[in-house]
Amino acid sequence: MLGLLYMSSAVLMFSVNWGEIIFCLSLSLSFLMLSWGESSLNVVSHLFEVDLVGLGLIHLSVWLSVMCLLASMKIKKEMNNASVFSLLNILLLVFLLLSFSVSDNLLFFISFECCLIPVFIMIMGWGTQPERWGAGLYLIFYTLLGSFPLFFLILYMDFKSGSCYMFSSKCLLLKDNLLLLFLIMAFLVKFPMYGVHVWLLKAHVEAPVAGSMILAGILLKLGGYGLIRMLSVWGGSVNWVLDLVVVVSLWGGVLLSVSCLRQTDMKLLIAMSSVVHMSLCICSLMIISELGYKGCLMMMMGHGLCSSGLFFLANMVYERTGSRSMLVSKGLLNLMPSVSLWWFLLLVTNMSAPPGLNFASEVVLLISLISWEMKLMVGLMLMGFFSGAYSLYLFSLSQHGTYLFSNSGFSSGRLLEFLVLVLHWLPVNMMVLSAYLVS
Repeated sequence: MLGLLYMSSAVLMFSVNWGEIIFCLSLSLSFLMLSWGESSLNVVSHLFEVDLVGLGLIHLSVWLSVMCLLASMKIKKEMNNASVFSLLNILLLVFLLLSFSVSDNLLFFISFECCLIPVFIMIMGWGTQPERWGAGLYLIFYTLLGSFPLFFLILYMDFKSGSCYMFSSKCLLLKDNLLLLFLIMAFLVKFPMYGVHVWLLKAHVEAPVAGSMILAGILLKLGGYGLIRMLSVWGGSVNWVLDLVVVVSLWGGVLLSVSCLRQTDMKLLIAMSSVVHMSLCICSLMIISELGYKGCLMMMMGHGLCSSGLFFLANMVYERTGSRSMLVSKGLLNLMPSVSLWWFLLLVTNMSAPPGLNFASEVVLLISLISWEMKLMVGLMLMGFFSGAYSLYLFSLSQHGTYLFSNSGFSSGRLLEFLVLVLHWLPVNMMVLSAYLVS
């Protein structure tokens, strides 16, 4: 019902009529109130079941899909195949709703992989640089090659147990390390883990603003959702494979956070910061603890809204200056002071400063990881320090300095753009008030 109501109104989002925009925003907000407060598994039908994890990510998907359409009004104004673009957003939302609500492992895998198709077409059709072909190939090959072993493992589990039911209490006790690697590799590529993250950086740089917002806000969370679901069939304890993933993710996050300090491309820096944040989520899931699961869910919700807003801000600068380089697009504090306020607010949230949901989730994640192994404290301290450092670096280098006035003039900001920014920042700072629901 949620998907049908949204699809019937999503096309109206590509309009400059404020009445239609407010109607669609009100409809999306009403979707977020559905089943609010439900804490048990909600059986919808034979194939669809939703718990708090799936429900939260469904709400995030609907909300960010509306934000993506609002952020892409330029496609409508330029008559750049706006109807096809709107259709792709609707198809992507349908696949996401299926991924977060089906209770069959095989159907989950199919919808999980189908989410790549609309994103691939967005990058190919609305990307602006010739390098988008290479980015699309990286996207397809990385994700498909990582997913093939999982597909055969799902068929193997179906053959052994006679069912692909995701919430089965009957554990298959998969204790072979190779099977464990097959089980988690597809989701580690999607998250992505350090070492298999190259496709994400290329896809972010070449994708249009809606593609970047969807990639960072929702598609990365598919990896976390899949790990939460699939690790439930792991019958063994934490072994050296999971320990290795924790170590690689943690130190990979530290290395990427240091690398952020030498980037000049806004979108590339924000994309690398997403990998840094997701490395904490991977570590918390690999230790298989309840506190780690809850902290990971909170981080996915907070990061989805925060990173999506940062990509929208980077696109605002790109549309006005024609460059994403902070060596060219600097001194924006003098030209766009009101937009600089939103840079500050979202970057403060991105560095996990209070009162945002990112701060609460990072506290929970740090507690879960340090209680599991004290030696991780060194890497966590370094990651926290450099996360604050590259956020300050992005703000100072883009907002201060002397702007190159050889570029043409531009407006400080439009009402629709400020609306999108408010709808990104307000939920991530208000949800912290209800964080006790998942803690």
